Amino acid sequence: MTLFKQIAIMLSIFLIIILSTVLILNFQSANDGVQKRLFEDAKNTASSLSLSLGSANGDITMMSTMINANFDSGNYQFISLEDIDGKTVYSRKADIQNINAPDWFINLVNIKAPIASANVSAGWSPIGILNVQSDISYAYSQLYSILKNLIISFSILTIIALVVLYLLIHAVLKPLKQVQLQAEAVARNEFITQTNIPNTKEFKDVVVGMNTMVQKVKVMFDKGNEELKRQKELEYIDPDTKLKNRKYLIDKLPSYLKIDASSKGGILMMVAVSGVIEANEKIGHRDVDGLFCEIAEIFNSFAGNYFNSIVARMNGTEFSILLPDCNDEEATDLAQAIRDSINEAIEKKGLETDVTFVSIGLYEYNYTQNIAKLLSLSDNALAQAKFSDSKIHLDHAQSATEVMGRDAWREIINKAIERNGFEFLSYKAVDTRTKKDVHNALSISMSVDSQTYSFGQFMAPANQAGYGHDIYNKILEMIFIQPDMRLKDSTCSLRLPYDYLDSKETYLHMLKLFESHASKLPFKLIFEMPDKLISQESETIAQYKELFEKYGFEMAVFEFIGESHDYKYLQDLRPAYIKGEVDYYLNQSEQSLSALRLITDSVGISLIATGAMNMETLEELKKKDIYIVQGRVTEIL
Repeated sequence: MTLFKQIAIMLSIFLIIILSTVLILNFQSANDGVQKRLFEDAKNTASSLSLSLGSANGDITMMSTMINANFDSGNYQFISLEDIDGKTVYSRKADIQNINAPDWFINLVNIKAPIASANVSAGWSPIGILNVQSDISYAYSQLYSILKNLIISFSILTIIALVVLYLLIHAVLKPLKQVQLQAEAVARNEFITQTNIPNTKEFKDVVVGMNTMVQKVKVMFDKGNEELKRQKELEYIDPDTKLKNRKYLIDKLPSYLKIDASSKGGILMMVAVSGVIEANEKIGHRDVDGLFCEIAEIFNSFAGNYFNSIVARMNGTEFSILLPDCNDEEATDLAQAIRDSINEAIEKKGLETDVTFVSIGLYEYNYTQNIAKLLSLSDNALAQAKFSDSKIHLDHAQSATEVMGRDAWREIINKAIERNGFEFLSYKAVDTRTKKDVHNALSISMSVDSQTYSFGQFMAPANQAGYGHDIYNKILEMIFIQPDMRLKDSTCSLRLPYDYLDSKETYLHMLKLFESHASKLPFKLIFEMPDKLISQESETIAQYKELFEKYGFEMAVFEFIGESHDYKYLQDLRPAYIKGEVDYYLNQSEQSLSALRLITDSVGISLIATGAMNMETLEELKKKDIYIVQGRVTEIL
């Protein structure tokens, strides 16, 4: 219960007790007044009527007429006249009347009407005694009417008092509400500074303290952000040409060499500049550096026509150009155009192209290759190019052996989609410090006609056949419509690829599923999104964030290599964790990892290493302060 409610209830009860006490006292006073008035009325009537009866000189007929006249004109229970011997000479008694008040009121309020007496005499001769009692039915009606009016007036007063009390408490505790909102924001790792400082000393001290803490955390994040940007520029950017470097290419290649990559292959172009020593001697280092900058611009202009291409400087004289979805014919034409453009730039510098020239090795890769093999075969193509007359050489990757043809795959995948032939598999992410599971990373297998296919077997043919979106739609439907109850009360993560998330239809499909089934999901779900998409801070990402927060889901980052120009998107999106390959963490400098941890610690983001295969790797990660891992090593922890 909130402090506002506690204070409001306590003061409201206190106010109601006070008003109720005043109401009871007022009613009691009215009751005493009514009973006193009953006696006074009876006493006054007895006194005045006894004088009148004395003038009748004992005439019973005249006295009875006087008694009847008074009885009929007033509210009396009875009037009686007794002689000096105590015998009743004449009496008049009221008929039984319905009291205009409820029974509970009559039983609760006890009204007694006293009998007033007066001597009746004719001169000095006593005639008798006159007894008068007022009618209590009239008193009950009057008193009940008074009670109703008191209740109505006090109810109105109570309501007004409670409203005023509510407004006063709200005004007094308004700064506390702002403190509460600020505290909740801090718990969500949001940096909110309260500008309205309350005048109440206790609240003021709390607000100033909270603001100071938030400012310190924000400064810590900003320092980490600036340091990480500086380190990434040092680690990923060639200082002379401003191109990416070899380290960037190696860290980035895993996202191109995977089963569900948006591109299934392409060309890796290796370019070597020969005759640099001679060029330095002839035109000087400064002009040679200018030549390399011009060559870099040539590479960027030609590579810009290919989505997600990478231009990197591998060393002082060698460059690489990764061209996804580029075929061998396009690559050969492109290599010739690049060679001709570079030769033209060399000649403009006053150099001879038979002394200073470029060699271009082209290697047609596919997603099944690993990084070491890709770079080795690309270097081999470059070596062949140096001995070629055209200085251009193309090598092809050995085609992956397919288990079956595309038509067969289409038929199997169609059956699996129609028959819900997918089954979830889970791989643990474990905190090595506590040996506890952090979450279960979900993957799927496909079963059709008693044959089971792993994700690695069927996903690539599915993407090539255009079934990728359909499969991920089916996966989401299985999670929300037919959830696996073995995962009940656990935390699970689902990795979604760039192409699938970048589709507007995906957002609408998720929205429809969430509206109908999100509240019934028996486990906590985290959606993992590629850093390449999240770091864009696009409207699409903002929509996903709002959608996930609305239905209680978290988002996380995978394929993180820190290539963004600014890391404030981590503060804005606040992912649950960041997943990066083991090699990424191990190859980072201590300065880069320290800056990254400074950012993530300030906003409550965990770092997770994927692909940890053995205990030796695990020990190396611990030295880097990376303790949460996913991979084969979790099976032996």
